[in-house]
Amino acid sequence: MKQIINPANEEAWLELRTKDITSSEVAALFGISPYMTKFELWHRKKDGKVVTIEKNADMVWGLRLQDSIAQGVAEDNNFVIRKMTEYIRDDELKIGSSFDFEICGEKKGILEIKKVRGLIYKDQWLENDDGTVEAPPHIEIQVQHQLMVSGYEYAYIAAFVGENNVVVVRREQDIAVIEAIRKRVHEFWVSITDNKPPEPDFAQDAEFISKLYGYAEIGKVLDASNDKEFTELAKEHKKFLEEEKAANSGKQSCKAKMLIKIGDAEKVLCDGFSITSGECAPTRIEAYDREGYRMFRINWKKIKDKTK
Repeated sequence: MKQIINPANEEAWLELRTKDITSSEVAALFGISPYMTKFELWHRKKDGKVVTIEKNADMVWGLRLQDSIAQGVAEDNNFVIRKMTEYIRDDELKIGSSFDFEICGEKKGILEIKKVRGLIYKDQWLENDDGTVEAPPHIEIQVQHQLMVSGYEYAYIAAFVGENNVVVVRREQDIAVIEAIRKRVHEFWVSITDNKPPEPDFAQDAEFISKLYGYAEIGKVLDASNDKEFTELAKEHKKFLEEEKAANSGKQSCKAKMLIKIGDAEKVLCDGFSITSGECAPTRIEAYDREGYRMFRINWKKIKDKTK
């Protein structure tokens, strides 16, 4: 059943989002989110924790300029728009969404605003030969999720590119994509109920796993002396650590050799690159609080040389 909720404040809005798969999270279920993996999303939803996406410069400025961009897009396209402050959710499917703007009229639609750097647009947005434009997959599926939650038939993605270029893309409901979202969301919540987390991508999930297992019980000892896989992982960790130390040593050696050549120059011009080598003034940091963290150090036993 669809619910339209007007949160009293940001805290209430964030609390609502813990109960649903939202439009900014749904891409993780398809492995195409640039912000989080399915493994991380699963554990955050399982624990009922607020899922927040760290805002980059584009997101921050997008929010600051959102109203102005939307008003300009509305004027250029003869839209009548309304800022959407409501949160819409489907209690049965456990999906929900917030929105940027509503396009008013006989048939209402969604206006989604994106602030995009020129290079990112060039690298991640696709301009077809026929003049049509495709947004990055995580944005395309975000908009289909919004259409699914709202029940609206169409949406416009308005990308403010660079300093003054606006690209407007119209999207209709894609039934196949919406059904795929519905299926993935259902399977996700079933896995939460059954307590069956997805397999982690250890390369992408390493930082989150460190946070997930950030607690150690004082005095508790795990005997892994008969765990061959654990021993092999420890050896592999040691190998990477030695390679890292060798790489750092080589890097510092190269830097030292270049500094001898640079002398007291502040800038170096080279073929294909340049080096900035000015001085950084000393800075004093007072009242610095370091966050707690999980210690992880492998202490290798020294093997005695029996020939001596």
